[in-house]
Amino acid sequence: MGHSRIKPKPSKAPRRYGWRETWPVWALGGFFFLIIAVCLIQAYRVYGPQKSDVLVVALKPSQDLHLDAETLKPMQLHLFEANASGKKVRFIVERTQDNVIHVSLASCRVCYRSRDRHYVQKGEMICGECNGPMQFEGKNQKTPANTCALAEIPHKEIGRDLVVSVRDVIEHTNGLQQ
Repeated sequence: MGHSRIKPKPSKAPRRYGWRETWPVWALGGFFFLIIAVCLIQAYRVYGPQKSDVLVVALKPSQDLHLDAETLKPMQLHLFEANASGKKVRFIVERTQDNVIHVSLASCRVCYRSRDRHYVQKGEMICGECNGPMQFEGKNQKTPANTCALAEIPHKEIGRDLVVSVRDVIEHTNGLQQ
């Protein structure tokens, strides 16, 4: 009686798939994950924080900047970081082509809250918010209200010595919008 019409009952336990059956799904998922990771890394490199061309010189806490003005070359930007009462502020010193020395914050008045994203590229201070170059404010001229202009800091030129007070730098930042 080999031709019985009774069929074996199928098992009610769910079928378990091993790696031999599911490897294509895992390979495809891994490939898509790799593509997404590469895209994220590339976006970070393009739109992420920029590196400055100029190194930052950190001053000791509450130390004023004393610099020989004769060592400043025209159109060469110098970046300093002042530290007083737990507050760190970056400022720049530059001699222009007409031998005028400018000292200003390393940020503009409009985008001061994004000051950590500003950077120096090809001798110009670049705004991290607008991605455009920032210009020095002139003593007699004011820039339009919503443009990126470097906020001027008072300084003293005594003979060949350029003196920038850390107290003046910190006080100047208090007036800017946070």
